[in-house]
Amino acid sequence: MKVLVISQYYYPEPFKIHEICEELVKRGHEVTVITGQPNYPDGDLIEGFPNQQILNGVEVIRTDIVLRGHNPISLIRNYLSYPRVAKKSIKNLHKEFDIVFVYQLSPVLMIKPALYYKKKYNKKVYVYCLDLWPESLKALKLSENNPIYKLMLKISNSIYQKCDFISATSPAFLDYLSNINQVKQDRLNVVYQHGEKMFLEVEPYKQQEKLNIVFAGNIGKVQDFDCLVNAVTRLPKEKLKQLMITIIGSGSYLDEFKNKVNGNHLNDAFVFTGRKKVEELIPYYNQASLFLLSLEKGSTVGKTIPSKLQTYMSAGRGIIGSIDGATAQIIHDAKAGMTCPAGDDEALSQIILKMLNQENQLEEYSKNSRNYFLNHFTIEKYVDQIEKKMGELL
Repeated sequence: MKVLVISQYYYPEPFKIHEICEELVKRGHEVTVITGQPNYPDGDLIEGFPNQQILNGVEVIRTDIVLRGHNPISLIRNYLSYPRVAKKSIKNLHKEFDIVFVYQLSPVLMIKPALYYKKKYNKKVYVYCLDLWPESLKALKLSENNPIYKLMLKISNSIYQKCDFISATSPAFLDYLSNINQVKQDRLNVVYQHGEKMFLEVEPYKQQEKLNIVFAGNIGKVQDFDCLVNAVTRLPKEKLKQLMITIIGSGSYLDEFKNKVNGNHLNDAFVFTGRKKVEELIPYYNQASLFLLSLEKGSTVGKTIPSKLQTYMSAGRGIIGSIDGATAQIIHDAKAGMTCPAGDDEALSQIILKMLNQENQLEEYSKNSRNYFLNHFTIEKYVDQIEKKMGELL
C-alpha cells in the first residue's frame, strides 16, 4: 500500500507515530508523512530537521506551521495553521496514495487535510483518535455552555462523521465518539496503543536505597500533580526519608507544580530532571522502583489510556495510579501494581506507604508488567490491527 499519513506531530516530538510509520515501511508499504516543524511540547523550534527528508525509510514533509510559542494566542494560531499549510503540501504531492491514515492528537482540525485528500481523490480516511474533541477543551476550563465549546462540537462532529473509520485508544473514547460525536458504531473500534520496545533494554528490577517513584512525560494540569503533592504531604515525616519521586519532563504546569512542592516543604522528596530525549530515559528507568500514572477525575479525557502505561510496562516496573477506567482495569488484570480513584490523594498516600515496605511485591509487579506488555502491547501487535483495517477499507 501507498499510505499518506497526516499528523501535526512527528519525530523528534514525543509521540509514537514515527514507530508506526517505520513498522509499515518494514512490512513493504510506502509511507509519506505530512507534519509540522517540530516544536512540541516547549513551543520552540527543535533544530536540525529539514523540510523534506527520508527518515528510516519514511518520506517526511515538514510544513511551516506557526509554532506553539508560550501563550494561548500562539497556541491557537498553531492549531489553525497546520490544516492550512498541510493542504498546500497535499496540492504539491507528485504521487497518489491508496489510503490516508490520520494520527489524531489535538486539535481535531488536523483531520481536515485528510478529508481534503479524500474529496479530491476519492480515497478512504482512517483515523487513530488519541484526543477527543471537543472534550479536550475542558482541560482549558471551557464548559459545555461556552460558545467556543458549542462551535467546536459542531465542527468536531462534522469532521469525525466524514471519516471512513476511527480506531480509538480506549472503550471510553468509543462511547464518546458514538454518543457525543454521533459516529456510527460500525465505523468504530478500539486499538490500544503500543509501547516502545527500546525499553525492553531496561534492567530487571533491583532494590534502590529509596523507593524511587518515577513519572516521565508531559507535565500538564490534566496529569493532576496536585493529587500527588497532597498524597506525599499526608505521609509521616519519617517515611519521607525513604522516598524519592523523580519527575522527568516539562510542560505548562511545571512551574506551579514546583511551587506546590516548595510550598509544602517537600523539596527533599522530589527530583525534577527536566525533559529528556527518549533514548536518555533508560538510565533513569534502571533506577526506578515504580512508575506513577495519574489523570484528573471527571472528564472523558481522564478515562483514556495514556501511552505511558505501555511504556512503563515495557520497562518492566510496577505501576501505581490515581486513575480511573480502563487503565486501572489493565493494571489490575496484569497484576502489575495498585490503583486508587483519580483525585483520591488519601488513597494514593496509603498506596505509597504500603509500597515502602513491599520489596517482594515490587519485584513481582515488575515481572508481571513486562510480561503483559509482551503479550499485548508491542508495535507488531498494534500494526497488525491497523494494517488489517486498512486492507478492509481498501
